Amino acid sequence: MAYSAIAAYQQRWASTVAAAVVAVLLGSFHRRARFAAYIFFTALGLRGALTGMWALPLYGGILLAAMQTPAARRAWPRLVPGRLRGGDDRMRRS
Repeated sequence: MAYSAIAAYQQRWASTVAAAVVAVLLGSFHRRARFAAYIFFTALGLRGALTGMWALPLYGGILLAAMQTPAARRAWPRLVPGRLRGGDDRMRRS
């Protein structure tokens, strides 16, 4: 949410909305929150590197590294293709 506030102050409306959506997904422990965060922080870092705003890649990199900690993996598990919530397999053979 901190980045969302900073982006709103700088009138970067697309970043404001995207940051708020990712924050809500992470806060609600949505099953796709981790994926959304990876995409958002990677795009944030790339945009910062291309525009010369080196604080953005640093911020994105720190948050991506934080997503690799065991606590973050427990809170927001990785997506596994074909796997449904609760561990059931969508393509299970009978």
